[in-house]
Amino acid sequence: MVLLSTVGSVRLADVMSSCLAALQGESNPLDLSPVTKAAVLVVDGLGAANLRERAGHARWLSGKWASRSLSADAGFPSTTASALTTLTTGVSPGRHGIVGYTIRDPASQKMINHLKEWSPTVDPATWQRHPTLFEQAATLGIPSLSQGEPRFATSDFTRAVWRGAEFHASGSLTEQFSRMREFFDHNDRGLAYLYWPALDRTGHGSGSESDSWIHRLEELDGWLRELEPLLGSREGAIVTADHGMLDVAEEDKILIDSSSSLLNGVVAWGGEPRAPQLYVEHSAMVGPLVSQWQEMLGERAVVLSRDEVVANGWLGDVEDDVVARIGDIVLATLGHTVIYHTPSAPVRSVAMVGHHGSITAREREVPVIPLGAWG
Repeated sequence: MVLLSTVGSVRLADVMSSCLAALQGESNPLDLSPVTKAAVLVVDGLGAANLRERAGHARWLSGKWASRSLSADAGFPSTTASALTTLTTGVSPGRHGIVGYTIRDPASQKMINHLKEWSPTVDPATWQRHPTLFEQAATLGIPSLSQGEPRFATSDFTRAVWRGAEFHASGSLTEQFSRMREFFDHNDRGLAYLYWPALDRTGHGSGSESDSWIHRLEELDGWLRELEPLLGSREGAIVTADHGMLDVAEEDKILIDSSSSLLNGVVAWGGEPRAPQLYVEHSAMVGPLVSQWQEMLGERAVVLSRDEVVANGWLGDVEDDVVARIGDIVLATLGHTVIYHTPSAPVRSVAMVGHHGSITAREREVPVIPLGAWG
């Protein structure tokens, strides 16, 4: 099964790379005009479908989006770790190597949760394999600023995905806007990254269709009104996201316990509930297990072997030393299905309402909203 090619006007990989091109006065996939300063704000979990359905609660942002109606395909897996790395490197997971939320290190056989500690199992400087756009900017004499929550200031993910940028911990969007303005004022050229996680967290906990999520969106809309007036005539910003989200009812949660025959030969469970990745003991077990999983799931998922995932381009072009990181079997759920491996699934995860990670357009399509010189 080849991924739908009609999701989004551009790729998420094109967004920040277009900003860097605009800083050099070069043509780019987003058709951004030349600027001296550029910023990208990622609103975690703000899918294009989520924003369309709640446009009345974000009138300012929706109005800005309507001016060009751009959206991007975040690709597969539609998960924060993979998508943010795609954004900050400008290449697909098959090249940067972050091919899932949790994947297995082929050398040590240990599982790597990309939003937790990687070292000493793997080195963040090499596990994420591609130079970041911040590093590329530095070679051109363009400084970069990245911002995020204080708890991520020294994380392995930050060290790998924002390499080349000066990281500043920030507790609010208004604080990030202020620091971005200060950074721009002190440099002739600059590339800035901002990040807001609250919408995603609220969606996971309460659902993306909840009143709490709508309240967060309304807050965001109010704060974003403060951003554009901070931008000069030669300064542009893009508001985008890393993935969309859908809500899952209890009856759509499939729990796989340790006694299941579907786990015969499975030695490790990775990915996430919308897109589990299974690692098996022997390659001969892959074919029979793919058939068993597909028979059980039917139209609720697409089940592919690693070779099929690579051949169908789900991860873009896959470098040779990335192939073994991918699960031997990948379960891409459809509809509102999620699949949990009960021996390893945290109770908090099983209780989540909002989910993402799979191949559907709702999870992959994100808005791309130009502001300032590009608005």
